[in-house]
Amino acid sequence: MEFKELANLCERLEATTKRNLMTDMVADFLRRLDEREVEPAVSMLLGRPFLKWDPRTLDISWATLSVIIQKLTGATWKDFSEAFRNTGDIGASAKIIFERSRVGRQATLIERPLTILEVRSILEAIAEASGQGSREKKERLICSLLSRASPVEVKYLVKIMIGEMRMGLHEGLME
Repeated sequence: MEFKELANLCERLEATTKRNLMTDMVADFLRRLDEREVEPAVSMLLGRPFLKWDPRTLDISWATLSVIIQKLTGATWKDFSEAFRNTGDIGASAKIIFERSRVGRQATLIERPLTILEVRSILEAIAEASGQGSREKKERLICSLLSRASPVEVKYLVKIMIGEMRMGLHEGLME
């Protein structure tokens, strides 16, 4: 399934405070997934690249992400602080920055949409990068991921990478 569908679900979840509605939306979404997509989707919905018991970490800071976003969009620190002041949310700020930078951008014919499994694979590669040159490798992987993402996908990719989903969904609702 395309990652955009997960991002769109997250947008709908953020827009409601009704627990039963959240549960129904997530259940409907999970039913449509391939068996291999369920675990990655659940961890991402919980705002983590991997489930809680998984020891892997991305070891990525907001500072690193912001530098990558600046490279991709041409945004300044002033742009970031203004977007954050307006939203109070790092992911929403990144979305605004990408929306501003992509005005008039056209997708190429060979551009493939991101899938849940592809996003998980890239997150695994980021977590596995270690040793000399690992920071640069992580930055290249993140740059590649974000450059293919729509603004709404960027919002949730950033939230997942820094572990700050903030939409009222937690393990209890997933059980």
